[in-house]
Amino acid sequence: MPSLIKELMFQEVMKEFEKSPYAFISNFQGLKVSDLSDLRRNLEKVSRRSLTVKHAMARKIFEKLNYGQAEKFLNGSVVVTFGEKDPQEISKKIVDFAKTNEKWKPAGVIFEGQVQGEEFVKQLAKLPSRKELLTQMVLRMNSPISGFVNVLGALTRNLVVALEEVRKKKAAAGAAAS
Repeated sequence: MPSLIKELMFQEVMKEFEKSPYAFISNFQGLKVSDLSDLRRNLEKVSRRSLTVKHAMARKIFEKLNYGQAEKFLNGSVVVTFGEKDPQEISKKIVDFAKTNEKWKPAGVIFEGQVQGEEFVKQLAKLPSRKELLTQMVLRMNSPISGFVNVLGALTRNLVVALEEVRKKKAAAGAAAS
């Protein structure tokens, strides 16, 4: 029979899995505490929570939630990072940290009920953030309007230039007649 503390920890981790639309699973072996602390501070800015989980507990959770394929990600020490908003932000932080530290490895992600591997995490990290996509969309929507305004402005400028040329010709004709 598991101890009360283990049962409470299990329930807490289960609650996080149930609340989060995605959970990134990363492995590490022999990582300095200071490096892990730096990573967690970076992840806190974009994720909801990061937890170090024991293999036995992770297996029970995966089994209970029907994520049996995720068991292959349990190598070395395991960190599960939960998120709600932009998954690409979390994946960028995880992948960037893996580039600078060979003891850290993004193993996979449980994304919208499906288990995806390391390659999916890397591809997700390459996607632009929601903010960047919205900015691009606004610029593209604004482009035709800006073009229309420029065309109207050019028509007005051309009309003013033509009227000025007519005025100059009449003034020149009036000066020549006098």
